[in-house]
Amino acid sequence: MIAAQSLLGSVYGHRELVAELVKRELRDRHTGQLLGALWAYGHPLLLMLMYSLLFAYVFPTRVGSSGGHPDFAVNVLIGIVSWLAFQDLLARSSTILTAHASLVKQIIFPVVVLPIKTAIASALPYSIALLFTIGYAAVSGTLTFMVLTVPFLIAIQLIAMTGVALMLSALGIFFRDLRDIVTIFCAVNLFAQPILFNPYVTPSWMNWVFHFNPFSYQVWCWQDALYFGAFQHPAAWIVFPLGAVSCLAIGYAVFSRLQHGFGDAL
Repeated sequence: MIAAQSLLGSVYGHRELVAELVKRELRDRHTGQLLGALWAYGHPLLLMLMYSLLFAYVFPTRVGSSGGHPDFAVNVLIGIVSWLAFQDLLARSSTILTAHASLVKQIIFPVVVLPIKTAIASALPYSIALLFTIGYAAVSGTLTFMVLTVPFLIAIQLIAMTGVALMLSALGIFFRDLRDIVTIFCAVNLFAQPILFNPYVTPSWMNWVFHFNPFSYQVWCWQDALYFGAFQHPAAWIVFPLGAVSCLAIGYAVFSRLQHGFGDAL
């Protein structure tokens, strides 16, 4: 509890710095390009358009959407949105501090804001993809009162992403191979979640894989909110929030414990 208060106090006290760093990161990612920071939002939107066309029109018979089940494309889209935001963070987390070595070495700079701004900057571009998915769900008829849980899910996912960013950024300074390990994990993990699989005909052995994958609970909550329109996976609504809070607590504890050695390691 004390650690959480300390982290929240640090974020609130440096909220203007965090906002400026988020703005700068989104701008710097596309420096020199004609559309600049618009690509940060355009890329996720183009992905959503591609997946919606693919699963709504190219492979509709393979997912059984005509057999009385909701439009399977919504199931895929919301799973993709939630995972890609997390994947973007994972890809950047292990190098957050090494990429800002000059700032980390400054004694007066609040280093903890770097993982936090990266978590926000990774999630923010996918807001347009989320709005697209909500609109698609409304057109497909899968939108129910469960859409009211979306702000809650956004907050919980940001908490989880912040915890992961804190942990991986601290460990990434001392274990440089972490970046390659995370890259391999991201490539494999898309297929180890209940995203591209039809929930009505998924093999039983794959369900075991999903249950052992902590990222599945996040996906299930999002799918309940916008695809199933009900608490189809009640356990996920317990595991996901508790896991996110635990991730934040552990991530901040690891970051605080290792912070004194950042300067020497860099």
